[in-house]
Amino acid sequence: MAAIRSGDEPGTARSPLRLRLVLALFGLVFSVFAVGLLAGRAPLGYVLLFAVMGLTAAVDVGVVLRHLRQGPHFQPGSQIPPYRAVNPDPVPPRPRREVDEGTRIRRYLTVMGSCLVLVVLAWAVVRHYSMPAALVMSAVAAVLPPVAVIIANYGVNLPSHGAGTGRTDGSVRPRDGGLED
Repeated sequence: MAAIRSGDEPGTARSPLRLRLVLALFGLVFSVFAVGLLAGRAPLGYVLLFAVMGLTAAVDVGVVLRHLRQGPHFQPGSQIPPYRAVNPDPVPPRPRREVDEGTRIRRYLTVMGSCLVLVVLAWAVVRHYSMPAALVMSAVAAVLPPVAVIIANYGVNLPSHGAGTGRTDGSVRPRDGGLED
């Protein structure tokens, strides 16, 4: 018998709760047993790993028990058809205010100024104390220029015609690059 699919499983996926409860209880018992067995005999990292696994299994047991108490709506089976989740009313998008050229320039120069400060500090001061720190500062400074462009242009409404062509009149450059007359 093929499973019934509603087409929106990632958002409304349901699992067989009793099987999930059995698996979570097994994980909880196994983790508690492993922590008790390894405590004092194994490195602390292994003990903590099994403790975290046990905590995760305990939380899952709690979630599954809560869903089981809520009734058949959360328990899939052949008698329970797929359902659509109740979606809240969509929130209307906030109107974006227009960003003027001065704001864009200030944003860009602020981020690029911090980039320049990072490079100068890294190689004039920090390298005398810690070369790895200077290299990290330089790597951050190398990432900042594209970030500066993104931040500077955030909220700008670009025109739909001629965008990216370098032309302000909305015309599109010919395929040959405008070389032939």
